[in-house]
Formats: sequence, structure tokens, C-alpha cells
Amino acid sequence: MWREAVRTSHLAIGLVQLSTTRFVEISDKAAELFGTTPEAGVGLDYLSVSERPQEAAQTFRLVGERMLDGIRGRRRFRRADGSSVELQISGWAVRSSNGPDLGLLIASEVSEADNAAIGGDVVAPNSRSRPGFDFDDVQITLNDHWCIAYVSANAGTVLGRPARELLASSILELTHRDDLAALLLAFARATTDRSADVRIRLRKDRSWRTVQAVIAALEGDGSLPFSLIAMPSVEPYAQDSTGTSQLAGHLRRIAAQIEAAGALAPLIETAAHLAIPAAPELSPRQWEIASRLLGGERVPTIAAEMYLSQATVRNHLSAIFQKFGVHSQRELLALWRGGVRRPIPPGDTPISHRL
Repeated sequence: MWREAVRTSHLAIGLVQLSTTRFVEISDKAAELFGTTPEAGVGLDYLSVSERPQEAAQTFRLVGERMLDGIRGRRRFRRADGSSVELQISGWAVRSSNGPDLGLLIASEVSEADNAAIGGDVVAPNSRSRPGFDFDDVQITLNDHWCIAYVSANAGTVLGRPARELLASSILELTHRDDLAALLLAFARATTDRSADVRIRLRKDRSWRTVQAVIAALEGDGSLPFSLIAMPSVEPYAQDSTGTSQLAGHLRRIAAQIEAAGALAPLIETAAHLAIPAAPELSPRQWEIASRLLGGERVPTIAAEMYLSQATVRNHLSAIFQKFGVHSQRELLALWRGGVRRPIPPGDTPISHRL
């Protein structure tokens, strides 16, 4: 279904197999930006066109190992005619139990406004809390072609059309074209987290209705992969053609970007000041998580502050524990604060199972 979304999209969008870093599908608009054709773009190695292939390879490795789920940042790419282009890339992992993990990448050319922006790769948290459900919310189940397989009888209250008329309609065709990037990235995020929410405009008769949509991935054979609950939104709609502002609380800063921004040195300096044993093999993101842990923050707080899922934070902590040769938060803090490892008291449980 993801290939179909890419193939038919007006967006500059591509689908990459994480294990091979090669495009398995690429839209017309994306092929144009990369200076190729959709046919030639299939099988193209992302690393071969990136002007920083080592950084890109590290990013793919982290996403493949589930240390990261999403990225956002500027990248320069080499085109077939020898020229280069700078693109703003937003991407999210598409996890699957029925096939290889994929990466959904949505690109746009960097504008003058983007060039004037400060800290373009750093995003702010989404402060809106998820709304509660009520009986007016419309429940939708999609099939593997993005079409509505089931819809609650009250669909007309939100979409202005009876349920029977919505059956077999494509959610992509019902969504405003300027909101498709945000919608597809939210679907991708639902494969990495328990659910994802996004604000979009859905077609209502001849007009558009702004809704808050909560998306969840469904278990099974893949024939009914997603459910969606749509509820009317009372907030004014702020148009964003790239869809990135709606995902601000979820997109990650990749480790290489943090290091390039000079964030690693202060963290190592702080570690030295606190007499933390040297561990230069820790990534910048792992240093940040470790420093927050030392400061007394727990997994839910670290996840919220760094815009990561709790599962991703736990994956990082497991890697940190392994590198320091410890098995729990208590052991790690004892090692750092006392310089000597202390045994785990009976009954203490490793953080990966306790938090």
C-alpha cells in the first residue's frame, strides 16, 4: 500500500528499503528533484546520490537498529547531470511484521524562508494534548489500498456524507493535497508508536472539514492495516504545505546533526566534570540520554523532552548499559557517581523492564 501512495502522489516522496538504502518506489516529483525518472529511480541507492554518504549510512543504521524512528533536516544530493540540489527532508520509518522495514521520505526544495530560519533542524514540541474520544467521533478502518473498508454510521456528522457513500473511498483522495505529507508521516509513525495524531482537512461535500485524526496500526495479515478516528477540530487551521509543523513533537534530530552542531563536546565536558568514566564510543544522543539520567530524569520525561518514544529511549539505554558493562540504572549511577560498581540489591529490576 505504501508503494501505491508514493506512485500516485503529487508530493516529492520516496520509499527506501532500510536494509539496502535503495529506493523501491519514487514519485514523479521526487524523481524530478533528483534529476532522474521514476523508472530509473527504483533501485537507486540513496547513499550514491547523497553528498554526505557516511552520515547518511549512519542514519540508516540507527533507524534500522530502531535507535531512531524519524528524521528531519537539510541534505545536499548529486544529480545525474553533475549538478547538486539542497532539499529539506522529512522522513519516518515504516515498521512491518510482514516484510522489510521501509523509510518514507518526503522532500521539498529549500526556500529563502528556510535559509533565513534559525536552527532549521531543531523542532519544537507539540504542546497540544490528545483529545478524548466521544460518540460523535467517526471511526474508520482502511484496507491495504488506502480505501475505507469500514466506517461508523455517524460519518455524516463530520464528513457530511452517509457512511455507505464513503465505503471504498480513498483516504488519500479525501484528504486536502496540502495535508498529505503530514497524513502519510502520521501513518508511518503509527507503525513505530502505539498511535499517532495529526490535524488534516477532509473533503466534506464541496468544502473541507478540519479534523483531528488519531491513527493506529492494526495487527493481522495486513489486509486491514490501519484504523483512524476522526473528530472535529475547533482550532483554526494553519496551512503548512510541507506538513512538518504538525509533526514537530515527533520528528527526531539525528545524531550526526547534533554532533555537527557542537553539542557533543559540552556533554563530554560535563561527564568529565562529574568524574564519569570515559566512553567515547557513546553517540551524541546516548550522551544526552545518559546525562539526563544522571540528572534524575526517568524514561517518560526523557522521551518527552527529546521527542522520542519511550521504546526508543529504552533501546538507547540498553546500548549504554552494554557499553558500560552494567545491567540497570542503579548500577550505572553507582559507577558514575562513585567510580566503583556496586552490586544490584536483590529484587532490583533492570530499567528496560521496570520503567
